[in-house]
Amino acid sequence: MKLVKLSLAAIVAAGALTSVASATSLEEAIKNVDVTGYARYRFDSKDNNNDGTKNAHRFTSDVNFKAALDDNFFGVIGFRYDSVDASGERTGANTKVGHEDHGDDEFGQTFNVRQFYLGYTAGNTTLTAGRQVVGTFFTDDMVGTGIKVLNSDISGLTLAAVAFDNLQVDGDIGTRGYYDDKGEKEGVFIGPRNSVKDEFVTDRNLYGVAAIGSYDPVSFQLWYAALDSVAQLYAADVTVGASLGDVDLSLQVQAAGSSLWLDNVEYYTDNSGVVANVDDATFWAAELGAKAFGFDGSVGYVQFDTDEISLISFEDQGSFIDAGEDLLNYTAFAGDNKYWFLTAGYTFADKVRVGADYVAGEGSNGVLVRDVDRYEAVARVDYKYSKKLNFKAWYSYINQENGQVDKDHFRFEARYNF
Repeated sequence: MKLVKLSLAAIVAAGALTSVASATSLEEAIKNVDVTGYARYRFDSKDNNNDGTKNAHRFTSDVNFKAALDDNFFGVIGFRYDSVDASGERTGANTKVGHEDHGDDEFGQTFNVRQFYLGYTAGNTTLTAGRQVVGTFFTDDMVGTGIKVLNSDISGLTLAAVAFDNLQVDGDIGTRGYYDDKGEKEGVFIGPRNSVKDEFVTDRNLYGVAAIGSYDPVSFQLWYAALDSVAQLYAADVTVGASLGDVDLSLQVQAAGSSLWLDNVEYYTDNSGVVANVDDATFWAAELGAKAFGFDGSVGYVQFDTDEISLISFEDQGSFIDAGEDLLNYTAFAGDNKYWFLTAGYTFADKVRVGADYVAGEGSNGVLVRDVDRYEAVARVDYKYSKKLNFKAWYSYINQENGQVDKDHFRFEARYNF
């Protein structure tokens, strides 16, 4: 028998010819497809008064296509483009656009398939399975491969359950370098990934359950999540809203905790390994907000404590009360951290908002330095050009005592939402 080799183009053409009789027209294929997502440009200029100013352009786009399938099934596929290009004249800028550029979220390539999952809806229950946004209280936009179940049989109440593995090595995970060294000693690693070591924290499975309710004027969330062999995370969030004439008031209170299965961690400084203990942590915060006649403002307090090193949020700030831009970090901290904050702003003609944040207190700078007196001042301008197109700019200045360096960060952003 003589074998015939087909080129890729010939294979595609042959497949197209054999299926043309049953092909769906383009109009038919797209009429039940919903498109959501955004395209965003950012310019960042950072100076930590240690290694000089670094500027960068970042281009990011997430586009998700949701299509209704047979009966109660639906499918979602999401594409992501993310590129960070150095800006300005500086040593080692390496401005080869797209060359070995994995973006800031470490998907592995500049353009990728970010989400790919199948969903099924029966009554008030929806199940999704595949690669998707995890969507817990302790994560922001991180994706993983797994199952998510949502049920809203009880009016005003949503019950949720998630189970994920193959978690994204998101740059906003403060513990992303943690590893389990397979019994040589109980611990994890903080620092760059090392190919010799296995079982990083993102290789672990993440499970969670939640109750999310809204009964005017009260809304609440109760969450539990377990990151296998690393930590258990708990959170409760209650918000109360009220209107007094033209004044809208809100009070949000949160309490959370972490229970770690680990005993110690290892991190590297000056090319030498240091072993440090880890421990459970507690968190609580409150924020009082008000809006009236174009003005808005809030005052709040956050406190997160541990005897050693710990975490409260797994990726980024999660859904925890936050203020400022760069000062607070709930994903990796040490000792006692206590901060109060103020925010204020005014919106002109429902288009332009001018505002400022001020955060001050004492806490850790990462996990290495504790008891640092610190404050952050932020000035910001937001311009809502249209319902979908928005521009914003802010400048953040962080002052740190106890021998820690000050930091400056300027950002301009243009974002279009689909």
